[in-house]
Amino acid sequence: MRLDDLARRLGLEFEGEPSTEISALAPLSEAGTGELTFVSGERLSAQYAASRAGAAILPPEFDSLGRACLRSAAPYAEFARAVELFHPRPSPPPGVHPTAVVDPGAELGEGVSVGAYVVIGEGARIGDRSCLYPHVTVYPGVSIGADCRIHSGVHLREEVRLGDRVIVQSGAVIGGEGFGFAPTAEGARVRVPHRTGVEIGDDCEIGSNTTIDAAHPAHPRHGHAVARTRLGERVAVDNLVQIGHGCWLEDDVTICALVGLGGTTEVGRGAVMGGVSASAGHLRVGAGARVGGGTGVSGDVGDGEEVLGYTHMPARIYRRSWAAFKRLPELLRRVRRIEQRLKLGGETD
Repeated sequence: MRLDDLARRLGLEFEGEPSTEISALAPLSEAGTGELTFVSGERLSAQYAASRAGAAILPPEFDSLGRACLRSAAPYAEFARAVELFHPRPSPPPGVHPTAVVDPGAELGEGVSVGAYVVIGEGARIGDRSCLYPHVTVYPGVSIGADCRIHSGVHLREEVRLGDRVIVQSGAVIGGEGFGFAPTAEGARVRVPHRTGVEIGDDCEIGSNTTIDAAHPAHPRHGHAVARTRLGERVAVDNLVQIGHGCWLEDDVTICALVGLGGTTEVGRGAVMGGVSASAGHLRVGAGARVGGGTGVSGDVGDGEEVLGYTHMPARIYRRSWAAFKRLPELLRRVRRIEQRLKLGGETD
């Protein structure tokens, strides 16, 4: 692809010879003639100077050294878009595979692709150009928006609603029964039914083998008469995540791998939950908050707050505490020496 053509497709300004040919993409340390790379900041200036890359996506003020380049305030993001141009994902053709089972009462939009052994229940609605890969199960009444990609082995349970351009990776289960039991007067327990479904907004991505549980009406959220587990728009959920019943994730939330959210956890807009972190139920992680990897959240986290540790504490205190913890053996030895000297001194007196 010519440099000027690539710039046009990405909507970026370019510098250098317009006819420069770009044939592949590569990291900065490996890029050679004819390959496109990216530079994220000044700390890589020496590596860029030594690079043989045919062109690079550079920040606005970065010195291009007279080489062919594209300019962007977010080079990594634009490089990711370039990957889509050079390595487009093959799309299955529209149509229903002969082995698929589609209830006559289901509605399929224009250009929908239904793969082998897919099952679509009564009253389900599939939006235009959406693609269901092999072995997807769509329960009755499920609604899937336009341009969605539902990968193999996904199960969408009753009352699940997906917005437009949602990606669900292989093995995810959305809308399964939440974990909830109520004790009886005799000391037994009964299962609390979770039947009010899951709602996922536009442009979300759900990772492989992630589970998002349905809610029940005992805990209505945000003025809704009936509770519903809900993810806002542009929410990114990594692999192997458990989102409990009635959780409410606002727009632009990021949930990293192996996170567990207890039932009715609220996560504010733009918040990030680091890998292997977890929350108890019935709490709120504020907008823009940062929960570090491995953190156990046991109470509310304020807007913009950064927390670490188990149980969580302000990140600056946790870091100081951890630094002190590593010095405990040395400090104990010093305390013992001081105690010994005081004891000897006392006996002399």
